[in-house]
Order: sequence, then structure tokens, then C-alpha cells
Amino acid sequence: MPALRTFEAVARLSSFTRAAEELAITQSAVSHQIRALEQFVGGPLLLRRNPGVELTAEGRVLLEGVRAGLDLILRASDRIRFPRQVGVLTVAAPMAFASWWLVPRLGHFAALHPNIEIRISTMECAELDFVRANVDVAILTRPEAEPPRRNEALLLRESVFPVCSPGLVERGGLRQPADLARQTLIEEDSGPFEAAQWASWLHLFEVPDQPAVPRLRFSHYGVALSAAIDGLGVALGRSPMIDCELDAGRLVRPFGDKFELTTPDVYVLSWPEGAEKDQRFLAFRDFVFDESCHCEAAAGPCGDPPPQRPPQTDWPAERAARRQAASEPSPVE
Repeated sequence: MPALRTFEAVARLSSFTRAAEELAITQSAVSHQIRALEQFVGGPLLLRRNPGVELTAEGRVLLEGVRAGLDLILRASDRIRFPRQVGVLTVAAPMAFASWWLVPRLGHFAALHPNIEIRISTMECAELDFVRANVDVAILTRPEAEPPRRNEALLLRESVFPVCSPGLVERGGLRQPADLARQTLIEEDSGPFEAAQWASWLHLFEVPDQPAVPRLRFSHYGVALSAAIDGLGVALGRSPMIDCELDAGRLVRPFGDKFELTTPDVYVLSWPEGAEKDQRFLAFRDFVFDESCHCEAAAGPCGDPPPQRPPQTDWPAERAARRQAASEPSPVE
């Protein structure tokens, strides 16, 4: 360990002398530890230049592993030393969910927990190795019919419906579903489910899906939604991710609340074994439960809090039940 720590310092500072000063050891000791490490790996790790040093190809490989290992050790020791809601919490989430649901709400989380720093890692995956991914907690998608897994709790489910800018409706070109045949339809390539594809909606509306119906396609949902906000056409909005845009008036539902499809997948909160002892995780878990229940007004991308919706159910009771269920150990299969 001393040799690895010394190697990291020399590589970072590009200097034996400055590494010795930082580590409070002699330059001779630094040289001795680097030579011992090179003998262990079987090759040179550093090339001495004038001035400074340069990593060899083998040195770059070792440095990557050493830094990752030291980071893991530091994180583990910080959890022991500072158990009271202090430190960085790394959250993995799908790109669209992170951009349009999670990030707009982080200002509220920061106000509640100023000592916890949230780091977002966007990942599109159904399975996650928390150690390899260097992640503390994750938001993943699961088929609704799939039995609940250990260390997971239901978060929310999306509903899908057509949305567009208010200006598109005001121009009088979108009064009924049949008018979609004369509109540009904005779509995400390879949408995650049929309800997010215009082919399903045109069939539902009995609108012929002909080449005459123009399409505007994007590889990411967030870009497609931005195009709709800019008035380029009609997109398929996914609630609750777009609720802030609806509340702020940047998007509207041209056909009202009559047409809506629910998705076959749900979002779940997933965490590794032992996370229940981490105060940072518990704070984040309670926060996202509150937000998914609409218990608190959450700020949209513009930073303006939307008006509080009237409760449709007993959110406090439901939230308490979900927290209790999430905290109970799962039965051993």
C-alpha cells in the first residue's frame, strides 16, 4: 500500500520531489518504493524526464487501477467515519429519467440535506453490479408483472399521451386526432415500449400511418421533447417526467385527458446489501418516495415550482407503508 500510494502521488504530481514533500518522506524513499513496485509488476512504470516524469503504457494501466482502488477505500472509510449524512452519493438512472425527473428535483434535496453531494451516473440497464459500477443506489426499469426483487422498491409508473407547444394548438391546426395526419410527429428512435411509438397511437386514433405523415426522429427522448417545446411538432409525452413542463405551460395536451396509455414497465429504486445502514441512502430513498408520491412541489427545469396538485389518495399513509416495506428484510428464497 505505501508503494501504491507513492506511485499515485508521483504520477499525479509528475515529480519525485513534490511527491516526497506531499507524503512527508525523503526523495530516496520515493525512488526506493517506485523501484520495488516496478520489480513487482515486472517492468518500468515511469520514465524520468528533465523536468518531471512520464508514465509508460504499463504505468497508465496501473494508475487507473490504483486510483479506482484508493477511491473505493476512501469511500468505505468515509462511511465509517462520517455515518451522519455526509459525503457523496452516486445515483445511477436512465438518461431521460435523470434529465427530466430527477435533476429538476435535486435543488429541493440539496436544501433538505446540504451535506450530501449527489453524483448522477446515467446508465441504460436492467441489471447493475454496484461495486463494479461504483454506484450507491440505482433507479432501474422492470416489467410490471415481474415479481419484486430483494432490495428493490416500486417508485413510479409512466403514462403516455400526445403533447405539443401551446402555439401549435393556438394556430388552429390540432383540434382532433385526425388532424395528426397534417402534423409533424416527433418520435424517439427505438422507444422503450409500444406506447412510446406513434404507430400505436395512429392505430388507436384510426389515422392512416402513411408516408405523407411527416416524422422528426431523435435518438434521445430529451431532444425529442425539446423539439416539441420549440413547436416543431407533436410528441408523445411520458408522465410524470413531463409534469413540470405541463404545469409551467410549455407543453399542453391537445386532446385533453381522454387519451392516455400506461406503460408495461415500472421504475424501481434498487440498492446493494447493507445500504440500509447508510444515512445518505436513507435520506435519498425517503426523498424520491416523497417526490414520486407528489407529496412535495418539485421545481421544473425552469426552476419555478409548479402549483400543488390536490391529493388523489392518502399519500402520507401510502408513503409510510412503502417506507416500512422497503425497510423490512426480504424473505430468503
